[in-house]
Amino acid sequence: MSPKETEPNKVATLQYKGRKTPIVSAIGENEQAKEILQLAKEHKVPVYEDEDLVNLLTQINIGDAVPPQLFEWVASAIAFAYFARNEVPEGFSPTATKAAYDKVRKTYSDV
Repeated sequence: MSPKETEPNKVATLQYKGRKTPIVSAIGENEQAKEILQLAKEHKVPVYEDEDLVNLLTQINIGDAVPPQLFEWVASAIAFAYFARNEVPEGFSPTATKAAYDKVRKTYSDV
């Protein structure tokens, strides 16, 4: 997580295994959000900050799959996590994964 003056008051976590649809694995607000972020930091889990995406993900039940309308948005978060860990999902091209992340990063930095 990049340094900010205040911590987010809502977080959502995703579970992604290979080419299966990501699922919402945890949701937290206020103190729970702080605890989830602390656990992520302790376990060196990359944190993708996007308040709008979190607001949408927190409306989904824990254990439910991400709806198709959010696939592209969630894919950018997953690509970020892999890139931050210098990893590539099984069955994916390292070059294609980095190119996809670079495209997302450019899109969001131009906003």
